[in-house]
Amino acid sequence: MNITVNNKSVSLPSAYSIAQLLEHMNISVARGTVAVAINDEIISKDLWENHAISENDHITIVAPAQGG
Repeated sequence: MNITVNNKSVSLPSAYSIAQLLEHMNISVARGTVAVAINDEIISKDLWENHAISENDHITIVAPAQGG
């Protein structure tokens, strides 16, 4: 399955949920500091386990920057 994550093409071996994609990409969400949008729609964290990613989805993963 081919998708786009943060404007980069990604090929997955099978259907993934958002949670599985984040794990596959080694993105830690332990502190809840990540937001995910699919095709410009923000997906609530409580839906990540069951929200299936589809072929050609455009996914944006954002982690807030620290600084001051």
